[in-house]
Amino acid sequence: MLSDVEAMALLEAFLFAAGDPIEKTKLAELMDLSIKRLDLLLDQLKRRYQIDVLSGLRLSEIKDKVALSTKPEHGEALSLLYDPKNRQDLSQASYEVLAGIAYSEPVTRSEIEMVRGVNSDSIVTRLIERGLVEQRGTLDVPGRPGLLYVSEQFLADFGLKSTQDLEAVDLLMYDEAGEYTNEDTERKLNELAEENSNVEHESSEDSDLSETVVIAIDGPSAAGKSTLARELASRLSVLFLDTGAMYRALGLKALRLGLDLSDETEIRQMLADTDLDVELSSDGQRTFVDGIEYTQDIRTPAVSQAASDISALSVCRQYCVDLQRALAERQSLVLDGRDIGTYVLPNATVKFFVTARPEVRAKRRYEEMLQKGESGNYEDVLLEMKQRDFNDSNRALAPTKQADDAIYIDTSERSIDELVEEMLEAVKKKMNENLNVPKRD
Repeated sequence: MLSDVEAMALLEAFLFAAGDPIEKTKLAELMDLSIKRLDLLLDQLKRRYQIDVLSGLRLSEIKDKVALSTKPEHGEALSLLYDPKNRQDLSQASYEVLAGIAYSEPVTRSEIEMVRGVNSDSIVTRLIERGLVEQRGTLDVPGRPGLLYVSEQFLADFGLKSTQDLEAVDLLMYDEAGEYTNEDTERKLNELAEENSNVEHESSEDSDLSETVVIAIDGPSAAGKSTLARELASRLSVLFLDTGAMYRALGLKALRLGLDLSDETEIRQMLADTDLDVELSSDGQRTFVDGIEYTQDIRTPAVSQAASDISALSVCRQYCVDLQRALAERQSLVLDGRDIGTYVLPNATVKFFVTARPEVRAKRRYEEMLQKGESGNYEDVLLEMKQRDFNDSNRALAPTKQADDAIYIDTSERSIDELVEEMLEAVKKKMNENLNVPKRD
């Protein structure tokens, strides 16, 4: 039989190893103890953490389960670790939904949709799969009446018995919405719902007053497409969509799964189980695959080649093209890629074909690698770039080429400012031409 000292050490080890809340009966069985003795040990451990000022832990009891958690006074410091800027495994939309459920539980999917202004079913499903949200019970109403709560896993992250004990700072672990105080939650959510409603109304009015402006920028790798597209979008006050990031993200997932990038059957199966999300804002684009952010992981030569390989498959092309077209239908956009103006959006308002000499493009990519601390040499980069150019321009489906009505831009020896000014003039000229076209009866 274990002594109290030995049992206490084993108990703490089990709780630490478990991480998530563990049932007392399960814990007693693992330790070969009676529930009564386990309760005594848990009480001793709880008091020890309360007395020990040097310990950052406390023992939390959640129904019939127990778990180690962080003392409340360390919450603000720990929030830096779990801030969305550092914790990048959930999209911003997921943070918003999780915060709404935590502060308003129980809620239905319809109520979340009312607050956010968009359908959030897929996000709720992902949160349930990750164990952060649970559906318990339903309302006797039509539609989607399931009642949503945050899970015990969520509570254990904060060492809470219920969300009634949730302090504002705690939600920083998942979302900046934690700045709301508990007593102001309902008012804040109502204000948010009203703001979303107003935005939707204004957007619908704007769409009636003017047409969507879509600018397509095509060209080979490292020609400067993305740099010009971002600057042009900023000058025109519209959003920029980096379509290449989509193929890079899918290529990276395939690499991590060890798939054959030329096997359409394998890639089709992967895409059937893939959720690709793109978040656009004035601060830039964030790319998520299955709820995990890939934004910082897709800018390597290996991923570039994987993107070229996987984009040659029709099933992958169609997957991304459908998303790109849907985004372009809803808002003004600047898009860059290799076949935007020829295949994805042949009716784009203005089209550009941006290129540069292979040697110039290879030098740019090589210098970019050095700045990131990556190893390699210029000759290999040039060889890979020429191979990718050949693959992209000779593929059967939507090869990289200049659209008949695209404006040719060579970035080899010209500055960004000079090029952007030229592109702005072309856009303004095209818009003026469109305004002067007489309307049909």
